[in-house]
Parts: sequence; C-alpha cells; structure tokens
Amino acid sequence: MHKFRIPEFSDQEKQRRANILVVTQFSVVVLITVMVIFSSFTSPEHRETIPMGVAGGLIMAISYGLLRKGKIEIASWVVIISGWLIFTVDLASIAGIRGVSVHGQILIVIFAGLAISGKTALMMTILTLTVNFIILRLEQLGLLLNPLPLPANDTRWFIQTAYTMMAALYIWTADNVIRNALTKSQETADRYRALFDRTNDGILIYDLNWKVISANSQAIELLGYPSTEIIGLNAAQCEDLENSEEISRRREQILSGQNLPIFEETLVRKDGNHIPVELSMALVHDVHGKPQHIQCVLRDITERKNYELRLQQQALYDPLTNLPNRTLFEDRYQRAHSNLDQSLVAILFVDLDNFKWVNDEYGHAIGDQVLQELGGRLQGSLRESDTVARLGGDEFVIILENIRNKKDVSKVAEKLLKNISLPLQLGEKTIQITASIGINIAEKRNLPYVDLLKSSDNAMYKVKESGKNAYRFYDSEVKS
Repeated sequence: MHKFRIPEFSDQEKQRRANILVVTQFSVVVLITVMVIFSSFTSPEHRETIPMGVAGGLIMAISYGLLRKGKIEIASWVVIISGWLIFTVDLASIAGIRGVSVHGQILIVIFAGLAISGKTALMMTILTLTVNFIILRLEQLGLLLNPLPLPANDTRWFIQTAYTMMAALYIWTADNVIRNALTKSQETADRYRALFDRTNDGILIYDLNWKVISANSQAIELLGYPSTEIIGLNAAQCEDLENSEEISRRREQILSGQNLPIFEETLVRKDGNHIPVELSMALVHDVHGKPQHIQCVLRDITERKNYELRLQQQALYDPLTNLPNRTLFEDRYQRAHSNLDQSLVAILFVDLDNFKWVNDEYGHAIGDQVLQELGGRLQGSLRESDTVARLGGDEFVIILENIRNKKDVSKVAEKLLKNISLPLQLGEKTIQITASIGINIAEKRNLPYVDLLKSSDNAMYKVKESGKNAYRFYDSEVKS
C-alpha cells in the first residue's frame, strides 16, 4: 500500500501543481475529520455528517489515486466539481457565505483550480464572486430567505467579495513566488547540470558510506565502468591497495569536515589498469548544516606524469644508452656517503679500449650503436641494486654496494670484461672491443675521506699503461 506522499515528477511545473493539489487534498481530509468529530459532539442528532464525511474522504482518495497516475488535471477537476456541488448546496440552503465550512470550500475550489493553472484559479474566483452576487440579488427579490446575522444588502456582498478577493490575491501571489523560486532553482540546477556534464574533469558524488550516487560521463569514461554499474560502486573498488592507510586517513579527515588540499592518487580502472589522477574532495552539507554527500572532482594527469617522466629522463639519464648520467650517479654516490655503516662499496671506472678507432673506421652512427650495446651488456652483468652510469664518451662508472670482499668484486670485473669483449654483430659488420677497469673499495663510513671515483680512475689508467683489457685495484703503487 502506498504511503500518502507527494508524487514525484521530472517536470518542475508538474511538480509544483502536484504539490498544491496534495496540500489541498490533505487539508480537505483534515477539515472533514475535524468537522465530523466536532459535529458528533455538538450536534449528535445530525448523523448525516458521518456518511458525508466518508463520501468526502473517498472523493479525495480517488483524486489522489488519479494524481499518482500522473493525471493532475483530472484529479484537480474532481476536487473542483465535488467542492462546487457542496458549495452550491450550501448557497441554496443558507443563502450566503458564512461559517468556516463554506469559506473552506471556496478556498479548496480555488486551490484545486490553481493546481491546474493560475488562469483556472482566477476563473474559479470570478465564478465564486458572480454566484455570490446572484444569490444576493435572489435574496433581495425574496426568492431566497434572508439569513442572519448578515442582511441581504450590498455591504454583505462587499464583505464577502473583499474576503474572497484577498484570498485569491494571496493564492495568486504565493503561486507566483513559488513559480519564480522554482524557475530560478531550475535555472541554477540546469547550469549546475551543464557544468556537471560538460566539464573536462570527472565528477563523482558519494554518499556518506562512500558509494557512488552520481557520476558524469567524464568520470564514467575515466574509470571504465558502464553507467549502469558505476552507481552504487564502492570507492574502495577503484583505489590502489598499496596506499590504503593514506586513503583511510583522508576519508576520516573529509568526513570530519576538514578542507583538504588537492592531492594526487592512483586509481584502478575496471580493466585493472592504473591511472594517476588529481583529486579534490569536499563534504557537502544540506541547508540545516547536516552532512549530505561527498563531492569528488578527479582529473586525469597521465600526460603530465609522462611529461614529468620525460623531463626526469632528460635530466638524469643518458639519452643514448638510457643509463644514469653523471648527475644521477653523483646523487647515488652521495646516498652511499650518507649510510655510515661498515659495509663495503666499490667503484669501478670502465673505459673502452681504442674506441676512437671504431668512430674513425665505421663512423659515429656505428659508434653510437656500439655504446648502446655495451651499455646494455654492462647493466645485464650487474645486480638490480647496482648502478652503472655513462659519464660521457666511452667512459662508464659502476657502484657496487653491500659487497663482502675483494674477491666478489674481482668476479664482477672478470664478468664485465668477458661480456664486453664478445663480438658485436651490427648488420654485416662484426666488431670486437675491450675495456680497461680501475677499482677501489672502501667502507661506506670512510667514503667522505676517500675519493673513490678519482682513485679508481687512476687505477684504470694504470691498466691502460699495462696493455689494456684488464682490471686493477687501487693501491699504494697506483698513487705514485
């Protein structure tokens, strides 16, 4: 069974008219109930008020049923016609308007007319005044009895007319105020809807349990969910689990009403792909200051992140070999400085032998390919925790951290020399090249006092002087 409530219409004008009619129906039911109860105590001999009240309530129920089916005009005319039938009987019986019941019937008729249109309400008002005037003249001609307390003269008609016109004016003014308010509200809603739908950013509206209650097309496209699935979606289904603690902290802050600055986060699309976004969230309150929902604006920053990555690549990586450049090498070297434990770190300075000959013999394009290939071989010979960087030209430098002893470093150096000396097949050309490696080892806590890079460079030059294609550790002999 449906509860007595105002039916909802998508059209604002229909909703306005439905609101008026439901208020009218409810008022009639209340008026009938009060009159039946009052009459049963004050005039118990008039038992006819009970079936009349039941009939009136049934008429209102029929009108309400028609309204729920969307038939506003028919539902309104049911009230108007039934109200006028009762009104006419009252006029014929007591010859004039007096008493709360008759005034109530007039207002009911006018209100029901207003539910159809303002013109209908005006027509019902004019009709009421006309009938009043006719009844008055019938009384003056002796065709109707002259009731008390008001005599049948123009004063009575003037008083009745004044009251009715004031009621009509009030209703007309109230309707215009409501109509204008609804119009402005609709215009504001339309502007908001246009902004909601056409903005380049995605917009999600969450309820207080972090479930989506509304989403624009940009958010739907960004997250990859169909419009039928995104409503009711829990925010946790789109969040990166690796950052769950930070996400939970932000949620608590937002629900507590804190204003958070714009922040970055990684969301998970329905297809499982991760997408970086910039988020702006705020708790929205209703007119009474009670939390209503959470508004979230999200912007795809994939392009910006890719651009930042490209800038980082250009600033920290060698464009030819894609290995760390001198800047990134120095940063990692300084980080090794900051760890003042007793573990060992080694610096290997690698310089290709006779690389100038490759450029002179085959050209710089082939020389670049050789550098790219050898850079890949160097990186493939090391652990992921190790660093190999290109300082420029044919010079490379390697950082080996957390090594146990000199023997481990020797094994790495031998592996590097072996892999470097393997023939390179570049098209129809086969090129073989060797390298000289200088090495120095120290405890991390001693790094600030020993320039490992310079000392390993010195050791490398001793290898060059001794015949190349070998490695050598820095020692006291190298210093001389």
